[in-house]
Amino acid sequence: MSAEELAAQLASIGFDGVEATVCKGGRIEPEKAKDELPALVGTLKKSNLKALASSTGRCNTSARGRNAENPARLGIKRYRLSSFHYDLKRPIIPQLDALKPQLRDLTAINRELGLTAVYQNHGGESNVGGQVWDLHYLMKDFDPREVAVAYDIRHAMVEGISAWKINFHLIRYWIQAAYVKDFLFEKAKAVNVPMGTGLLGDDFYQSLRQTAFTAPVSLHVPYLHPKTKAEALAGIEHIKKDFAYLKKQLQ
Repeated sequence: MSAEELAAQLASIGFDGVEATVCKGGRIEPEKAKDELPALVGTLKKSNLKALASSTGRCNTSARGRNAENPARLGIKRYRLSSFHYDLKRPIIPQLDALKPQLRDLTAINRELGLTAVYQNHGGESNVGGQVWDLHYLMKDFDPREVAVAYDIRHAMVEGISAWKINFHLIRYWIQAAYVKDFLFEKAKAVNVPMGTGLLGDDFYQSLRQTAFTAPVSLHVPYLHPKTKAEALAGIEHIKKDFAYLKKQLQ
């Protein structure tokens, strides 16, 4: 969709904004962000919408981030980091310790620019953050206003169907965004499904309410796989239903 069409659809459904995908293969390629991101933000603003976060690439885990366009100037305070990965042939804790200096450099940049980097916990045997406790180990000495977690409840539950509550409370002070999507297990494999039809129950929403959560909540719909504009438009009705369900749960 064009930016105008996207804004119109989001506004009609009732969203407050969008996470702009500024990444390789995303809506905005990183090398075009300087021109295209301000244009997208301007178009969204006409419909009273915001770009609440931007999804970015690996370059932001290094000092090269200083030379990038600062999204804070556009009112975008959060950006998503890409993932770190374990070498399973090596001890785990030393690998985490080796990442801390990178985060320390990153927090200094974010402090200067007025940004918060958020790291998504994503399931998988080699993904740093898949178990969530390791994100606490990495971030416990840093200010959550500078580096934090985009807490993905689907991935947290897949990796720990019961233990997610412990990890949620362990990391809750560093949660600066919540990613919400539903799933089921089919033959021990996680399958994405529409909101309210899977295993994501009310416990998660209760946890958000009990912690007085005020950061953005991002609805994900990975069970939809549009390849064309027509398929994307056909998926709008599913997104409307998911949004209505999520809004009710968050009240």
